[in-house]
Amino acid sequence: MAALRHWLGFEGLLSALNSVGTLWIFALMLAVNADVAGRTLFNSPVPGVPEFGRLSIVGIIFIQLAHTLRSGRMTRADGLLLMVQRRWPRFAAGVETVFSLAGAVLFAVLVYGSTRPLLRSWESAEYAGVEGYVTFPIWPVRLIIVVGCALAALQFLLFTRHYALVLLGLRSPDPADARAVSAPVA
Repeated sequence: MAALRHWLGFEGLLSALNSVGTLWIFALMLAVNADVAGRTLFNSPVPGVPEFGRLSIVGIIFIQLAHTLRSGRMTRADGLLLMVQRRWPRFAAGVETVFSLAGAVLFAVLVYGSTRPLLRSWESAEYAGVEGYVTFPIWPVRLIIVVGCALAALQFLLFTRHYALVLLGLRSPDPADARAVSAPVA
């Protein structure tokens, strides 16, 4: 039952998007290798690979962002905080609450700031590439940026709730659960 709830809930959505990002990386790798082989062997590059690569890098980062955050794999310098957590777990939870809330606000601002460019690229049919040769619409990547930032903001809010409950003494300050809130927060 827990596995089904995992795949139907927020964590399942993040896992699915992470899987799409992984497949996207594989497709990008195939395209780049085909382009290199075409240039080397046939003196003929695969059209559109540089544009596809530029758009893909941004899309992949944002489609996998919230899952990376949720699984505790986001780069951060937390050595001091981990030492504080061992000695004063509720104080560390207070610091984590503030950090997580700041992360939620930051990503909410990114959603707000990215929405207008998304709408503009949708309305103007903005594209990357050379017209008449190879073009890719820009709006799907901008949509991924907005959705990825919104999901990251939501994940930071889930962290905020978790750490606030620890701070208030309503949840156990388990050191193993210090960063990765891997189970859906109920």
